[in-house]
Amino acid sequence: MLQSIGNSDFAAKTAMSYAELYDGISPVQRRVSLRVSGEGPEAVLELRDVETHTVQRWSLADMRQVPDQAREDAFIFTPDDTDPARLVIREAEALRVLVLAIPELRPLRPASGSLLKVLGMIGAAAAAFGAILFGLVPFMADRGAEMIPPQTEIALGQTYFNQIYPARGAHECSSPAGDAALAAMQARLTQGVVLPFPLRTRVVSDPSLNATALPGGHVTLHRGLIEAAESPEEVAAVLAHEIGHVAHRDGMRAVLQGMGSFGIIGLLYGDFLGGSAAAVVTQQLITSSYSRDAEARADAYAHELLANAGVSPGSLGVFFERLRDQGLDIELGVFQHLNTHPELLSRIEASAAAASVGFVEAGPILTQEEWAALQNICGVAAPLAGGVKG
Repeated sequence: MLQSIGNSDFAAKTAMSYAELYDGISPVQRRVSLRVSGEGPEAVLELRDVETHTVQRWSLADMRQVPDQAREDAFIFTPDDTDPARLVIREAEALRVLVLAIPELRPLRPASGSLLKVLGMIGAAAAAFGAILFGLVPFMADRGAEMIPPQTEIALGQTYFNQIYPARGAHECSSPAGDAALAAMQARLTQGVVLPFPLRTRVVSDPSLNATALPGGHVTLHRGLIEAAESPEEVAAVLAHEIGHVAHRDGMRAVLQGMGSFGIIGLLYGDFLGGSAAAVVTQQLITSSYSRDAEARADAYAHELLANAGVSPGSLGVFFERLRDQGLDIELGVFQHLNTHPELLSRIEASAAAASVGFVEAGPILTQEEWAALQNICGVAAPLAGGVKG
């Protein structure tokens, strides 16, 4: 998956950043949008509930980072040293904004008591949790993805598509000419290719510069990505990358890992009890990244797919290079490890190397008329209502 951190002009095309908020009293998770307002000592972080639209304001000067985190793909914050509320942020753009706004972000002050005892308990818990998280759960997710029937995965992916994008205020885009252009691009990329599922590629009105491979072969291209691309080959390169995730069933693996062992067992036995948890995890696929290995594998798959279609594998590197120029490769300090993609420079170099091997150029992947139709596909889109376009 591709996610962008850009300058002010570039960021204007991205969706607002989101996070999960826990009040520290009830187990309910609230999804909130984030915005920094004000300057200096008066600066605050505004947290707007996406359902109730209520707004909380945390003073940036009082905010603390909670250091005892169990996951490496998220950071946890609290409004001050005493408030039990916790804000879980996974989006790199939101973290970048906080880093710029709070250059001297301090950790949460430890509670009174034996520091050694607390550290010992944390260490033991982290070791046990790590063994499960990084050992048992990934193993079960890999095996579970292979065992789940394709029709079950296709149905899950469709359900998540129906739930996630309307919740983000986005809808599926459709126009006769735009649909035909997208179908032509997909057909050229996948000619002679065998995938575990029928590929379903759609464009959604989400303004973020992003693309997603949901479980079951459901690929979405965000409007912001198409608008940012300077040629249809760049869009085709991103689509080829997402097809790589489909070919390796990375979406299902990511969902299963996020659900944990109980969710995996439930799905394997046809029990959709874990469906709501899976939906939450799948929504995170919109704004999060796959592992480095999964991304590198999808890149390599895209290089081969593009070359076989007569499109330069270097198109993927061209797109990545633009992201880098717009700030994606920014130094994020302590948050740098959140970027699970391989370094952009190495991905650009790999793309250029794949293009240098040699391939037969087959001409533009879309005509100028088709490219214009794809770029304008959201101009006449109809909102999702009770399902998606058939």
